[in-house]
Amino acid sequence: MRKSAIALFALSSLLTLLGSCGGGGGGGTNVIPQVIASPGPPNVEPIMVDSGPALLTSRAVNMPYVTIKICINNGSQCQTIDHIEVDTGSSGLRILGSVLQFGLPVVTVGANAIAECTQFADGSSFGPLAVVDMTLPTSQVTVKNLNIQVIGATNYPTVPASCPGIQENTVDSFGANGILGVGPFIQDCGSACAGAGFPSGYYYACPTPSTCTPTAVGTSVQVSNPVNFITTDNNGVIVELPSVASSGASSVAGSLVLGINTRSNNSFGSASVMTASTDLAFVQATYNGKVFDNGALDSGSNAVYFTDSSITLCSQAGGLYCPSSTLNLSATLKGVNNTVLNAPFTVGNAETLLTNNPSATALPGLGGSIPSATSGTNTIQFDLGLPFYFGRNVFTGLEGHTAGGFTGPFYAF
Repeated sequence: MRKSAIALFALSSLLTLLGSCGGGGGGGTNVIPQVIASPGPPNVEPIMVDSGPALLTSRAVNMPYVTIKICINNGSQCQTIDHIEVDTGSSGLRILGSVLQFGLPVVTVGANAIAECTQFADGSSFGPLAVVDMTLPTSQVTVKNLNIQVIGATNYPTVPASCPGIQENTVDSFGANGILGVGPFIQDCGSACAGAGFPSGYYYACPTPSTCTPTAVGTSVQVSNPVNFITTDNNGVIVELPSVASSGASSVAGSLVLGINTRSNNSFGSASVMTASTDLAFVQATYNGKVFDNGALDSGSNAVYFTDSSITLCSQAGGLYCPSSTLNLSATLKGVNNTVLNAPFTVGNAETLLTNNPSATALPGLGGSIPSATSGTNTIQFDLGLPFYFGRNVFTGLEGHTAGGFTGPFYAF
């Protein structure tokens, strides 16, 4: 089963860290001169890393956001929503019900409304599916009749017992007004949820909002990556963020580029491509002489998450690393196509970074512990989160689509 995201680590009262499971400033700078595409039509949307949406009660850190516009009823009702997290580790658009200004038409199959439990490594988010027209307002790209999830919808207050873990159904627990999943897969569950033997705890048939039971859901109904439905620039995305000083930055502006090798502003250039496993979009990561089969690059993770028992864990910032001095580390990534890339990153003392830089919302030195899964499972073992993205243009290729002779899923930088 594909993982949508990885790791929310609560940091006491310091801040809220959320994300899925980068490096820029302090992580070993990119040897390729970085060019960040200018936002605008036809395929570039601005990204902002800042302290988060208005309803968030503590600052977000290393969370990339875009603004979207949704419309229903042939455009007669529209709303622009800011602080939608950009996540290359999941698929589909999800919006918190508390930020919606009007009701959305619910997706039904037969007589039943369809709901979903979106499972993250740190918890889950439950809510019904709805259909909207989505526009990225700066690039002016529109996807019509897009199935999305409404998280924490007030008319669906009963979360099924089979929806596991801590529920993240509010802006404050989620860390964003929604999430835009532009990862390597088209659907968020795919064929696994479409037929017999479907997993419990993902999609639900709801004859009433309070009586939802697990069900199989076809791929055409599932919440899906909107990039797949763009006419031209539909084979993947590039997240482009500038380098950040080790002490952090109060905000960072970058770009989300749609399409790969479809225009002059999204070519591979000198980037190297690693194809990923077709089932889970993993590449192999070697760190400290140990091989992890399940490695990924994921803008939705707010730290680099990996296993190293020699690095001191923080006492307050649960799950994050607090070494006595900044560590310059490196992993080696290997794609299915045998392309090998060096991935340098830094890990600083998370508690010191967070307390000494109270206005910083971008911190490239955050690293955290991740349980080491058994090889062959679907659990991420080495997760290069947003800190790895600072100072690099990182490509995510969509499954089944080609770019420059490579077929997705793939990563490149």
